[in-house]
Parts: sequence; C-alpha cells; structure tokens
Amino acid sequence: MTRLAALYSGTAPQRRTLLDSEYARYIDDVIHVRDLSMADLSAFDRLLVPSRLHLGALHEGRDAILDFIDGGGDAAVFGGQPDPWLPELSWTHRPTNFWWWLDSDGDSGLRFPRDDHPFFEAVPPRDCTWHFHGAFDAPADADVLVTDVDGDAVLYLDRETRTGDLVVTTLDPTYHYGSYFMPATDRFLAGFLPWFRDEF
Repeated sequence: MTRLAALYSGTAPQRRTLLDSEYARYIDDVIHVRDLSMADLSAFDRLLVPSRLHLGALHEGRDAILDFIDGGGDAAVFGGQPDPWLPELSWTHRPTNFWWWLDSDGDSGLRFPRDDHPFFEAVPPRDCTWHFHGAFDAPADADVLVTDVDGDAVLYLDRETRTGDLVVTTLDPTYHYGSYFMPATDRFLAGFLPWFRDEF
C-alpha cells in the first residue's frame, strides 16, 4: 500500500487541511518541517509539500527531501516558490487577479494545453481554476498541464529530472481550503489526494 506523508509548519490552514479535515484520511503521517533533518522519509512512497511552509526551515531540510526524491520517492510541491529550494524550480512572479470571477466574462488567466491528459480525469480543469501567483519555467521533458496566458507552467508533471517523480504547481489549495474559502480548492483536493496517493 502506498504511504503518503505531508510536511507541516503549524499554521491553521495546514492544520485544518492535513489533520482535521476529511482529507486527513489520505495522509499517513504529518512531519513538521523543522523536523525534516531527523525524519525517516524512507518509510513513505510520496510526499506532499504544501504551500506557505516556513521557507527558512524548508531550505534547512531540503536535503532530506532531495534524498527522498532521488531515492525514488514522489513529491507534490504546491504554491509560490519565490525563494526556490528545489534546484530545478525556476519561478516567475505574476500579478494576481483575485477578482476575475466577479465578471461574468472573466478570465482566470489559466490555460489547459493538455486537457486530454489522464490527470484531468481526477482533477478537471474547473477544479484547478482559481487565482494564481506566478509560473514556472518547466524542465524540457515535463508534461505541462496548466499554463498562464504566456504559456509558462502553472502545473506540470516531471518524471525525468530525478529518480522520483514530481507534481509541481503554483496553485495553493491547502492554504485556501484550510482558510475556509475558495470552493474549487475543496474539489481540487478531493480529486488530487486520492490520485496522487494511489494512481500517480
């Protein structure tokens, strides 16, 4: 059986999402980001790195995450990365349009160039659609599934760069679901977590 761990830095949104919600059943253990250097990640197959972790602690513990991925573990990385801890993350800030949905003809700025990809059977495009804070320059061999209007990656799958596989997205569902707003993030997690744990 696949075992999924999630990192945690003690914020209320992370607590709600990872420990207190219906989605906690998909997570076998929650590891405080400050305990990464002492954690045995080899007990897990997959790792969830939610948005808005303490960046200093994440940088301090990143070798444990890199060892996990390079040892064949898979990781999902959520949220903006203005100070990237993973070497292949190349982040570009984008102005955030929080209110596009107030216009009946509003445009989120998100595009779905591979909407036939099996990922979208678990997480349809509408469930990936809220605001976003930036984009990545994805590795050349990555499957880019969600982009901004300029074609830069908002969500991609990278099965080539390291031994383990990566799902990388600037979307931040753990924060918004845990903060009790943004209905799409509830739907995103409902599809993403079982897919990532059992099908990825």
